[in-house]
Amino acid sequence: MADISYATSVSPSDYLETLVLTTLPNFGEHGNGILNLNAVLGFMRINNAYEKVEGGLETWFGVSKQETTNAKWQGRDDEMNANDQDPLARLRYAWKILTNSLVINDIDRAMNRSKAMVKSLLVSKREQAVDTIENMLSSGLWDTAPSSTEIESIPKLISTTPTTGTIGGLTRSTYKVLQNKVFTDAITDIGSEGGLSKLFELQARTAVGKFMANLIILGVENWSGLAGFLEGQRRFKADERMAKIGWRAIELATGVVVYEAASADLMGTNNTINSASMYGINTKFMKIKQLIDPTVGTNGWETEFKRIGQSLKKAVFYKFFGNLCDRLPRAHFVASNVSTS
Repeated sequence: MADISYATSVSPSDYLETLVLTTLPNFGEHGNGILNLNAVLGFMRINNAYEKVEGGLETWFGVSKQETTNAKWQGRDDEMNANDQDPLARLRYAWKILTNSLVINDIDRAMNRSKAMVKSLLVSKREQAVDTIENMLSSGLWDTAPSSTEIESIPKLISTTPTTGTIGGLTRSTYKVLQNKVFTDAITDIGSEGGLSKLFELQARTAVGKFMANLIILGVENWSGLAGFLEGQRRFKADERMAKIGWRAIELATGVVVYEAASADLMGTNNTINSASMYGINTKFMKIKQLIDPTVGTNGWETEFKRIGQSLKKAVFYKFFGNLCDRLPRAHFVASNVSTS
C-alpha cells in the first residue's frame, strides 16, 4: 500500500504557534517589496459589493432578457395577446478556490527560543503569506484569460469583444443584455473638459434606470492626468470613504475614479489594467461573492495548526471560496483608446 501524507490536528500549545494564530487577523502596515494593493477590492468592500453567502452549489442570477410579446396597442374589438413567456436567462458562476498556508518547522521552534527572534520570524512569514493572497486576488481580477480554476476577471466580464464567447455560461451573442458596451473612439485627453464630458457620456449611455457605473478605473498615467487637471482648477475632491482605507480616489458627481498600477511598477509578474483602457463598473450588478466556510475564521485562516504527515512541519491553512460575478453585463463599459496629455 502506498504511503499517504495527511494532516492531523495539533493543539497550538507552544508560544510560536499561539503567536501566529492570535496575530494573523491583526497584521499591521506592510513595509516590504512584494505587496501590490488593489483599489478595486477596496472599493467593493466598502460599497457593499463584496458579499459573503451561506451555502449553494454555485452563484447564479436571473437576468431579464427580452420584453414580453403580449403587450401591444390595439383596437377595441381586437383580441388581447396571451402567449406564454420565458422572461429570464440564468447566469451561473462556479466557486473558485484560493488556498495558502503558513508553515512552521519544529527546528524553527528549537532555534528561536528568545521571544524577539520568534516575533521576527513570525512577522516575516505572516506578512509574506497575507501579501501573497492580496496579490493573487488583485492580479486575478486583471487576468485577460483566467483558467477554469481561477477567479473571473474584469477584462473577461467586461470584454472588448462582447458579442463573442460566453458569460456566466450563456452565449453573449444570443441577447444584447449579455453584452457590455465597448467604446473604441479615441479619448485623447481624459484630463480635460472634453475627457470628462466623454466619461459622463459613457456612464449615461450604460445607465440602467437611475443606476450608472459608479466605479471608474484608469491606468495610473491617465488617472494622474485627470487628477492633475482637476487639482489645477481646484476641483479635485478625494472620496472620503476610500480615504479612510488609505486610497486617494477622485470623487466625481457621477462616481469614484480609482487607478491601477502600471505593469512596470508591479512587484512580481502580476496582472494589471491595460494602460490605454478605462473601465466603468456598476457595482449594483457586479460583486465579489464569497462562500462562508465554517472551518476558518473571519479572516479566512484556520484556527489551529496541523502536523503534515510525519514530517517536522506544522501548517495553518488559508481558504477562499468565491468568485467575481456579474448579473447584468449591459450595465458596464470599457473604453479601449484613452490617453492624457
